[in-house]
Amino acid sequence: MWLNLGRQPVTRDLTKPLSKYTSHIYTNRFGSYRKALEAFVNSIEEGEAIAVPELSKAPLENVLEKPIRRTNRHISDRLRFKILMRDGFACKSCGRSPSKELGTELHIDHIIPWSKGGETVETNLQTKCQQCNLGKGNAFDR
Repeated sequence: MWLNLGRQPVTRDLTKPLSKYTSHIYTNRFGSYRKALEAFVNSIEEGEAIAVPELSKAPLENVLEKPIRRTNRHISDRLRFKILMRDGFACKSCGRSPSKELGTELHIDHIIPWSKGGETVETNLQTKCQQCNLGKGNAFDR
């Protein structure tokens, strides 16, 4: 694909007729499409030839640093509402709520940031107001 496109392929390029495989194949195999690209570049730098059939038989341990994610970063509307109800439609940090203070916008936040391996599951999600959530970023785990 790199040769056909003349650049590094991105996930939206992984469609027929350009690619035989979708981005989900790479995500399931390597944990993310980016890690698949890194493994490809590393193998080229080491002088190894990668054929697609061999790729699916290669051991995962030498490619992945972390276990493959089980969940997507996206929080479904159903899960979002469930978390808001559980937390009483109020920020878990400062207690602000749209019912008490007009203009308060609530977000659903990953307690352990998704970028640091946190999963999108009920036990790792909490309600935060916009100010508390955007101030936190992925710098803290609470």
